[in-house]
Amino acid sequence: MIILDTNVISEIMKPNPSLNVTTWIDNQDASGLFISTITIAEICYGLNALPEGNRRDILETAFNKTITEAFEYNILSFDEACAHVYGKIMANRKKIGRPMGILDGQIAATACAHGFSVATRNVSDFSDCGVDLINPF
Repeated sequence: MIILDTNVISEIMKPNPSLNVTTWIDNQDASGLFISTITIAEICYGLNALPEGNRRDILETAFNKTITEAFEYNILSFDEACAHVYGKIMANRKKIGRPMGILDGQIAATACAHGFSVATRNVSDFSDCGVDLINPF
């Protein structure tokens, strides 16, 4: 089971996504691919930060289509179990001199709490979190 980081979802929403990423996704069992509610929040923020217009509308449509068609039943919430793991991950990263961003920490904690891997371009952002990492880029 694999949680797709925000940068992977953003990539597949592009008009011309990376061939490496699309090939990698095509070779996965779709039932084993998940996203976190944190990724939904990040992408919604990015979309709403864009000026209103055609580009935003196209991206918003692509995002909504991706969520409903590919991940309708594969969305993981940041819950209490994730919150406990989050505290451990964030404290450990701070202790080793590698503090991480809150949202990445929440995605890592979600993956760790469920025993999932994380697919991301930013492998170094998620190292030392106790999750297996995949770079589909």
